[in-house]
Amino acid sequence: MQNIYRETFEQIHASEQLRKEVANVPKQEKAAFRHRISKAGLIAAALALALAGTVLAVASPTLWWWFEQKWEEETGSSMTESQSLVIDGLTRKVGESVTSGDVTVTVDSITVGSSQIWALLDVTGWDFDRDAQYSFDRMRAEIVPDPSGGQHGGAGYGLDSIGITREGAARMLLEFSATISTGNQLNRGDYALEIDLNDLIRRRTGGAEVCEGEWSFSIPLAAESLSPTITIDRVQVLSNHMVWDQATGKDGGALEGTGGKSHPAVATLTNLQITATGASFYCDGLMDRLHATVILADGTEVENRGGGGSRMEDGGWYVSFDWPVPLDVTDIVAIRFGDAEIPLN
Repeated sequence: MQNIYRETFEQIHASEQLRKEVANVPKQEKAAFRHRISKAGLIAAALALALAGTVLAVASPTLWWWFEQKWEEETGSSMTESQSLVIDGLTRKVGESVTSGDVTVTVDSITVGSSQIWALLDVTGWDFDRDAQYSFDRMRAEIVPDPSGGQHGGAGYGLDSIGITREGAARMLLEFSATISTGNQLNRGDYALEIDLNDLIRRRTGGAEVCEGEWSFSIPLAAESLSPTITIDRVQVLSNHMVWDQATGKDGGALEGTGGKSHPAVATLTNLQITATGASFYCDGLMDRLHATVILADGTEVENRGGGGSRMEDGGWYVSFDWPVPLDVTDIVAIRFGDAEIPLN
């Protein structure tokens, strides 16, 4: 395989004329920064980040608190003890601070999965108002060294305000997701998350203020503990939600010997891996409008909240999905792609 690195995502970020246009942004708009990376020539799956961006009047929003809220939102139930233990095991305190002018940004804590990262940031030194929205004008987040090793891969990230602490600090959540076709895992190697932030912005109805500054970090990604990985070497599934590039392009494609009629395609998935933070596999064609859903022992279903895909040199695809929160892998009994369910006995 040639050493070609193709990043899967397109840029999505705040307006380039943010300082000029922000006065026209409605007060209720979410305070969010979105960025995706792309290179021409690759058909890529979009990464969907689903964060609540409104500033909350909570005393001390923590990573565990955010995961608890997200779990209830996704499942309609309270987080179990085993779920909490998984999150605790993947989360560690960082406490690294950088000051520029009067404003200090602190990376409070970080949760590291196989291909996903959640980082909690505290911002102090400004008069933070719960009725305002906060973001950074420019941002870069990158894993070093490149976990894809110069081959196919990509990354996407977003930063959202999640609350104001009792002490008056603004808390933000950074979510980072990578598509790593080499199979490397962010929590199993000598990797670091580099973060560059430029110019803090406060948006209120009718205007905006800018606090100029630069804040840069390099955070090691070693996890406190590692959760198990479920691996299936090879499996074939039948689904009319799969479209193969060697077929007609219609839902289900046209199998050989069918006279061009559309039939459910047989998908061959290899090296299917399910971790606490996502799932990935290689396949012999592109999947269309496909979602991944895990089924837990108590019947709870958790659907992916994003992911990505990379076209390989042999014509196949590497596909990955992200879970909205870290999951207890030992509690997963099945995974479903489209309408094809695979038991994990």
